[in-house]
Amino acid sequence: MRRLGLIAFGCAVSATALMGASAQDTGMFNRDQNTSVVERPRPEYQSGGIQRGAFIFTPQMTADLEFNDNIYATATNEQSDTIAVLNPTLNVASTWSRHSLSANASVTRREYFDFSDESVTDFSLGVDGGIDIGMGWTAGLGAGYDSLHEPRTSAGAAGRAAEPISYDTSSVYASLVREVGRTRFTGSAAYDTYDYDDAPLIGGGIADQDGRDRDEILGEFRGDYAISPDTAVFGRIRYINQEYTSTTAGGTTRDQDGYTLDVGANFDLSNLVRGEVGIGYLTRSFDDPAFDDVNGLSVDGQVEWFITPLTTITAFASRGLQPAAVANSPAFISTAYGARVDHELRRNVILSAGFDLGEDDYEGIDRTDDRSNITLSGTYLLNRYVGVSLDFVNTQQDSSGVNGQPDFEVNKVLIGVILQR
Repeated sequence: MRRLGLIAFGCAVSATALMGASAQDTGMFNRDQNTSVVERPRPEYQSGGIQRGAFIFTPQMTADLEFNDNIYATATNEQSDTIAVLNPTLNVASTWSRHSLSANASVTRREYFDFSDESVTDFSLGVDGGIDIGMGWTAGLGAGYDSLHEPRTSAGAAGRAAEPISYDTSSVYASLVREVGRTRFTGSAAYDTYDYDDAPLIGGGIADQDGRDRDEILGEFRGDYAISPDTAVFGRIRYINQEYTSTTAGGTTRDQDGYTLDVGANFDLSNLVRGEVGIGYLTRSFDDPAFDDVNGLSVDGQVEWFITPLTTITAFASRGLQPAAVANSPAFISTAYGARVDHELRRNVILSAGFDLGEDDYEGIDRTDDRSNITLSGTYLLNRYVGVSLDFVNTQQDSSGVNGQPDFEVNKVLIGVILQR
């Protein structure tokens, strides 16, 4: 249902990711000559928020009714349920002409009608600031905190857990950008922590999650050179260090660090295509001698094709290393690709369809997960303050290998409404 909020009211708060606190693209690095169906301004269907001094407050309430045919994501004995989902949010953003400051808060309550032990409450807080230093220099700072629960479709979800696994994350990050003429250099760093709570098991006992608690240090340096006002090439190096607070239940140490080096281009060509594609090399080494170093291809790209002014096709592909949520594996190679079509049937009616396919190949154990998602959605904007939507989501997993997990298929239908002032 977040798509409905994005289309209807454009209330996304900037700079919540590692690179998000950097300055907006200017000059040779503008990429705004094309606008996708989802991004297109619709003033007659967008609330302007509440102006208080130099800040705009945007409160929002999303309410969904979800029908799920396999809430535990199991291969057999599937259980279905109806879930009420409430998601109030508040975004605050400054209207200063030079610097910027924004904050956001969100609460999500998922209430199961029949299986009440699955009911959970999540919340998130974030704050970001941008500083225009002058002479081509800009800086960004930010922090965030999330209290969340893993979905049953997650690879780390304990199959016999009596309730969803809860965890907390916190992050601080900073960036510095220098842009002069045809060149732009960006440096950023982040420090993230993950703290998982143990979960009770069906029939007694505890699913120990201490082996998943970790601290992460992330760093990135990137240089861009603009060949023209609509095309730039770049080189980038990304660093990651993960330190786990304890070993897994089996005594495995999963501390690791590594680099990703890639080159690529970002572009916004005429009225046809916009995107960024990077291809390179990744390497990861592990403190535990039982695990071999991992080296290989890195891919990170997304391209939007503006086939007509009313239709946008978005395609993406990625390949990289992700931390493993299962015991005795430090990481997995994630390969994913997919596409989505967004069509503006009418000014206030948006239709979307998409798919993504992925393969997770785990290190240290014999397990490969093939995943797929299919989504269909329709959004109807009634006026500036009310919108409704209908969504269908199909999720499948095929897990193979000695350590493979049960396969599953989950179908969800969601009916939603969003209110915003």
